[in-house]
Amino acid sequence: MIGTDETREIVDWRKTTEDGQPMYEIEYSEPVPEPTGRSKPLFGASSGGTVPAGEQSFLLPDGERIPATEAACEADGTTLRVRHEPSTLARLRRYLPW
Repeated sequence: MIGTDETREIVDWRKTTEDGQPMYEIEYSEPVPEPTGRSKPLFGASSGGTVPAGEQSFLLPDGERIPATEAACEADGTTLRVRHEPSTLARLRRYLPW
């Protein structure tokens, strides 16, 4: 869960860099449930219908989108930490000429 719902609101957030990758700490008005892992099948459920797993993403408070397959989440009370951890394939694509 990233964002708000009927009872939970974002109180504060900050973006830092950890190992050269963005990390967000989002503080909520209520405790945040432990994030559930993303399914690995080709298609997964979404609020907009069936979306290919490779196209699912998280929209963060500053408007940045992180692919769901490259996000690592950790909940601690009212704080949710979200790190962008690019896949090995995504890292290789940056360095390959094609």
